[in-house]
Amino acid sequence: MARGIRRFNDLRAWQACNAYKQAVYHTCADGPLSRDWVRRRQLEESVAGPPAHLAEGFGRFNPADFARFVVIARSSLMESQNHLRDAVDKQYITEVTRLELDALAETALREVTGLMEYLQSAEALQNARRARERRVATRHERRSRARAFDAAPGGTNKGQRTENQEPRTEREREHEPRSEKPEE
Repeated sequence: MARGIRRFNDLRAWQACNAYKQAVYHTCADGPLSRDWVRRRQLEESVAGPPAHLAEGFGRFNPADFARFVVIARSSLMESQNHLRDAVDKQYITEVTRLELDALAETALREVTGLMEYLQSAEALQNARRARERRVATRHERRSRARAFDAAPGGTNKGQRTENQEPRTEREREHEPRSEKPEE
């Protein structure tokens, strides 16, 4: 991933998959395909999957997990190409329309494959390790800022947890400091 990628929708692969999805949605909105609910649903679900899988994988913060979701996105793109061939066979769309959509799918496949190759590289693992080290190094500072914000007058996070903590066990709750005020 490039250093400037902060959100999943900054990924070229996501953008290409989303452009393909929108084009297929537009095609499904009119004509005979719009009335075959089963086939339309299959096609729309297969093109909705790739951008969603890329977004979910991006949120994993782990190249190996991300790569697994990219592989799923790639297979969904291929599935959608098959559904478009079925639509031609059923005479719902023309071969020309299929070829136009297939060109968008091929662009998305190239971007997704490139992302997958990067995520499986040593460079991706090294970049992920550096990012993790930066997060760990700044953790204390981020927590201090959050506590200061909570303590400030008008802080909107009062009473909310700001750290990623596991739920407390019953035993841990027993050892928490208790307030002076009796419960009502």
